[in-house]
Amino acid sequence: MTGKPDQHQQAESVADRIIERLGGRIVLALPLGLGKANLVANALFERAVDDKAIDLEIFTALTLERPSGSSDMERRFIEPLNERLYSGYPGLAFAKALRDGSLPENVRVSEFFFVAGRWLSVENAQQNYVSANYTHAGRYVLDRGINVVAQLVAKRGDGADAEYSLSCNSDITLDSLPVLKARREPVLLVGEVSSQLPFMPGEAVLPAGEFDLILDGPDRDRPLFV
Repeated sequence: MTGKPDQHQQAESVADRIIERLGGRIVLALPLGLGKANLVANALFERAVDDKAIDLEIFTALTLERPSGSSDMERRFIEPLNERLYSGYPGLAFAKALRDGSLPENVRVSEFFFVAGRWLSVENAQQNYVSANYTHAGRYVLDRGINVVAQLVAKRGDGADAEYSLSCNSDITLDSLPVLKARREPVLLVGEVSSQLPFMPGEAVLPAGEFDLILDGPDRDRPLFV
Protein backbone atom coordinates (compact mmCIF):
# COMPACT_ATOMS: atom_id res chain seq x y z
CA MET A 1 0.00 0.00 0.00
CA THR A 2 2.59 2.54 -1.04
CA GLY A 3 2.90 5.14 -3.76
CA LYS A 4 0.26 7.10 -5.56
CA PRO A 5 -3.03 5.15 -5.76
CA ASP A 6 -4.72 4.18 -9.01
CA GLN A 7 -7.42 6.78 -9.64
CA HIS A 8 -10.73 5.73 -11.19
CA GLN A 9 -13.95 7.52 -12.09
CA GLN A 10 -16.14 4.43 -12.45
CA ALA A 11 -16.75 1.70 -9.89
CA GLU A 12 -16.68 -0.95 -12.61
CA SER A 13 -13.06 -0.18 -13.46
CA VAL A 14 -12.17 -0.38 -9.76
CA ALA A 15 -13.77 -3.83 -9.58
CA ASP A 16 -11.89 -4.96 -12.69
CA ARG A 17 -8.61 -3.74 -11.23
CA ILE A 18 -9.24 -5.55 -7.93
CA ILE A 19 -9.95 -8.80 -9.78
CA GLU A 20 -6.90 -8.29 -11.98
CA ARG A 21 -4.63 -7.87 -8.97
CA LEU A 22 -6.12 -10.51 -6.67
CA GLY A 23 -7.52 -13.13 -9.02
CA GLY A 24 -10.76 -14.99 -8.42
CA ARG A 25 -10.72 -15.14 -4.62
CA ILE A 26 -11.90 -11.89 -3.02
CA VAL A 27 -12.58 -11.43 0.70
CA LEU A 28 -14.08 -7.98 1.06
CA ALA A 29 -14.33 -6.10 4.34
CA LEU A 30 -16.85 -3.26 4.50
CA PRO A 31 -17.06 -1.05 7.61
CA LEU A 32 -20.03 -1.00 9.90
CA GLY A 33 -22.91 1.27 8.92
CA LEU A 34 -22.34 4.34 6.80
CA GLY A 35 -18.66 3.75 6.06
CA LYS A 36 -19.24 1.18 3.31
CA ALA A 37 -17.99 1.80 -0.23
CA ASN A 38 -21.36 0.89 -1.73
CA LEU A 39 -20.52 1.53 -5.37
CA VAL A 40 -17.35 -0.55 -5.24
CA ALA A 41 -19.17 -3.34 -3.39
CA ASN A 42 -21.96 -3.32 -5.97
CA ALA A 43 -19.52 -3.46 -8.87
CA LEU A 44 -17.67 -6.43 -7.34
CA PHE A 45 -20.97 -8.16 -6.64
CA GLU A 46 -22.10 -7.73 -10.25
CA ARG A 47 -18.80 -9.14 -11.50
CA ALA A 48 -19.28 -12.20 -9.28
CA VAL A 49 -22.87 -12.63 -10.46
CA ASP A 50 -21.71 -12.58 -14.08
CA ASP A 51 -18.65 -14.79 -13.54
CA LYS A 52 -19.10 -17.84 -11.31
CA ALA A 53 -15.33 -18.37 -11.28
CA ILE A 54 -15.09 -15.38 -8.93
CA ASP A 55 -15.41 -16.38 -5.28
CA LEU A 56 -16.61 -13.36 -3.31
CA GLU A 57 -16.92 -13.29 0.46
CA ILE A 58 -18.22 -10.14 2.14
CA PHE A 59 -17.71 -9.46 5.84
CA THR A 60 -19.46 -6.44 7.28
CA ALA A 61 -21.96 -5.19 9.85
CA LEU A 62 -25.05 -3.00 10.10
CA THR A 63 -26.04 -2.98 6.44
CA LEU A 64 -28.24 0.06 5.86
CA GLU A 65 -31.31 -0.35 3.64
CA ARG A 66 -34.16 1.84 2.54
CA PRO A 67 -37.41 1.05 4.37
CA SER A 68 -39.74 -1.34 2.57
CA GLY A 69 -43.35 -2.32 3.04
CA SER A 70 -44.91 -5.79 3.12
CA SER A 71 -48.42 -4.65 2.21
CA ASP A 72 -49.92 -2.25 -0.29
CA MET A 73 -50.82 0.20 2.46
CA GLU A 74 -47.29 0.13 3.87
CA ARG A 75 -45.77 0.62 0.43
CA ARG A 76 -48.00 3.60 -0.33
CA PHE A 77 -46.83 5.20 2.89
CA ILE A 78 -43.14 4.33 2.52
CA GLU A 79 -42.55 5.04 -1.19
CA PRO A 80 -42.98 8.85 -0.90
CA LEU A 81 -40.75 8.75 2.18
CA ASN A 82 -38.07 6.86 0.27
CA GLU A 83 -38.25 9.35 -2.59
CA ARG A 84 -37.85 12.26 -0.22
CA LEU A 85 -35.11 10.87 2.04
CA TYR A 86 -33.24 8.26 0.00
CA SER A 87 -33.46 9.39 -3.62
CA GLY A 88 -30.04 8.91 -5.17
CA TYR A 89 -28.70 6.74 -2.35
CA PRO A 90 -26.99 3.67 -3.87
CA GLY A 91 -28.38 0.67 -2.04
CA LEU A 92 -26.29 -2.47 -1.63
CA ALA A 93 -26.99 -5.09 -4.29
CA PHE A 94 -25.89 -7.99 -2.10
CA ALA A 95 -28.45 -7.00 0.55
CA LYS A 96 -31.26 -7.05 -2.01
CA ALA A 97 -30.10 -10.45 -3.28
CA LEU A 98 -29.98 -11.78 0.27
CA ARG A 99 -33.48 -10.57 0.94
CA ASP A 100 -35.07 -11.93 -2.24
CA GLY A 101 -33.16 -15.23 -2.18
CA SER A 102 -31.13 -14.62 -5.34
CA LEU A 103 -27.65 -14.57 -3.80
CA PRO A 104 -25.46 -16.81 -6.02
CA GLU A 105 -23.53 -19.72 -4.51
CA ASN A 106 -20.18 -18.07 -5.25
CA VAL A 107 -21.06 -15.10 -3.03
CA ARG A 108 -21.26 -15.31 0.77
CA VAL A 109 -22.20 -12.53 3.16
CA SER A 110 -21.52 -12.52 6.90
CA GLU A 111 -22.42 -9.76 9.34
CA PHE A 112 -21.54 -9.34 13.00
CA PHE A 113 -24.23 -6.75 13.75
CA PHE A 114 -27.79 -6.46 12.40
CA VAL A 115 -30.29 -3.65 12.40
CA ALA A 116 -32.80 -4.93 14.98
CA GLY A 117 -35.43 -7.16 13.42
CA ARG A 118 -34.45 -6.49 9.79
CA TRP A 119 -33.26 -10.02 8.93
CA LEU A 120 -35.53 -12.22 11.03
CA SER A 121 -37.10 -13.99 8.04
CA VAL A 122 -33.95 -14.30 5.91
CA GLU A 123 -32.40 -17.71 6.57
CA ASN A 124 -29.15 -17.08 4.69
CA ALA A 125 -28.45 -13.94 6.72
CA GLN A 126 -29.32 -15.67 9.99
CA GLN A 127 -27.17 -18.72 9.26
CA ASN A 128 -24.12 -16.61 8.39
CA TYR A 129 -24.44 -14.18 11.28
CA VAL A 130 -21.29 -13.91 13.40
CA SER A 131 -21.97 -13.26 17.08
CA ALA A 132 -19.07 -10.98 17.96
CA ASN A 133 -18.56 -8.32 20.58
CA TYR A 134 -17.43 -5.11 18.87
CA THR A 135 -14.25 -5.25 20.95
CA HIS A 136 -13.29 -8.43 19.08
CA ALA A 137 -14.60 -7.48 15.64
CA GLY A 138 -11.16 -6.55 14.33
CA ARG A 139 -9.87 -10.02 15.19
CA TYR A 140 -12.73 -11.61 13.28
CA VAL A 141 -11.91 -9.43 10.26
CA LEU A 142 -8.30 -10.59 10.32
CA ASP A 143 -9.26 -14.24 10.83
CA ARG A 144 -11.37 -14.12 7.66
CA GLY A 145 -8.31 -13.63 5.47
CA ILE A 146 -9.41 -10.22 4.23
CA ASN A 147 -7.69 -9.07 1.04
CA VAL A 148 -9.78 -5.98 0.22
CA VAL A 149 -10.91 -3.19 2.54
CA ALA A 150 -13.31 -0.79 0.81
CA GLN A 151 -14.33 2.33 2.71
CA LEU A 152 -16.22 5.53 2.02
CA VAL A 153 -13.87 8.50 2.47
CA ALA A 154 -13.84 12.29 2.49
CA LYS A 155 -11.13 14.04 0.45
CA ARG A 156 -9.03 17.15 1.04
CA GLY A 157 -6.48 18.41 -1.50
CA ASP A 158 -5.52 17.01 -4.89
CA GLY A 159 -3.00 14.71 -6.52
CA ALA A 160 -0.17 13.24 -4.48
CA ASP A 161 -0.87 15.79 -1.72
CA ALA A 162 -4.46 14.63 -1.27
CA GLU A 163 -5.55 13.40 2.13
CA TYR A 164 -8.44 11.09 2.81
CA SER A 165 -10.46 10.86 5.98
CA LEU A 166 -12.02 7.52 6.90
CA SER A 167 -14.49 9.79 8.71
CA CYS A 168 -16.93 7.25 10.15
CA ASN A 169 -16.31 3.90 11.84
CA SER A 170 -12.60 4.14 11.18
CA ASP A 171 -11.42 2.21 14.24
CA ILE A 172 -11.46 -1.36 12.91
CA THR A 173 -9.87 -0.30 9.61
CA LEU A 174 -7.07 1.59 11.36
CA ASP A 175 -6.41 -1.29 13.76
CA SER A 176 -6.45 -3.91 10.99
CA LEU A 177 -4.30 -2.23 8.33
CA PRO A 178 -0.90 -2.60 10.09
CA VAL A 179 -1.57 -6.29 10.74
CA LEU A 180 -2.69 -6.91 7.16
CA LYS A 181 0.40 -5.19 5.76
CA ALA A 182 2.69 -7.10 8.13
CA ARG A 183 1.43 -10.39 6.71
CA ARG A 184 3.05 -9.50 3.37
CA GLU A 185 0.13 -11.03 1.51
CA PRO A 186 -1.80 -9.27 -1.27
CA VAL A 187 -4.25 -6.81 0.28
CA LEU A 188 -5.85 -3.70 -1.20
CA LEU A 189 -7.15 -0.59 0.54
CA VAL A 190 -9.84 1.02 -1.62
CA GLY A 191 -11.32 4.46 -0.98
CA GLU A 192 -14.61 5.66 -2.44
CA VAL A 193 -14.76 9.46 -2.29
CA SER A 194 -17.96 11.15 -1.13
CA SER A 195 -18.33 14.92 -1.25
CA GLN A 196 -21.14 14.59 1.32
CA LEU A 197 -19.04 12.91 3.98
CA PRO A 198 -17.52 15.25 6.60
CA PHE A 199 -13.72 15.37 6.70
CA MET A 200 -12.89 14.25 10.22
CA PRO A 201 -9.33 15.09 11.37
CA GLY A 202 -6.94 13.21 13.61
CA GLU A 203 -6.12 9.54 13.25
CA ALA A 204 -8.89 9.06 10.69
CA VAL A 205 -6.79 10.95 8.09
CA LEU A 206 -4.60 8.91 5.74
CA PRO A 207 -2.28 10.16 2.98
CA ALA A 208 -3.02 9.22 -0.61
CA GLY A 209 -0.13 6.78 -0.63
CA GLU A 210 -1.86 4.51 1.88
CA PHE A 211 -4.52 3.64 -0.69
CA ASP A 212 -4.17 1.26 -3.60
CA LEU A 213 -7.29 2.36 -5.48
CA ILE A 214 -9.43 5.48 -5.28
CA LEU A 215 -12.89 5.92 -6.80
CA ASP A 216 -13.46 9.63 -7.35
CA GLY A 217 -15.91 10.31 -10.14
CA PRO A 218 -19.29 11.82 -10.97
CA ASP A 219 -21.05 9.71 -8.32
CA ARG A 220 -19.09 11.39 -5.51
CA ASP A 221 -22.05 13.74 -4.90
CA ARG A 222 -24.60 11.00 -4.19
CA PRO A 223 -26.42 11.54 -0.88
CA LEU A 224 -25.57 9.66 2.28
CA PHE A 225 -27.96 7.35 4.10
CA VAL A 226 -30.02 9.30 6.63
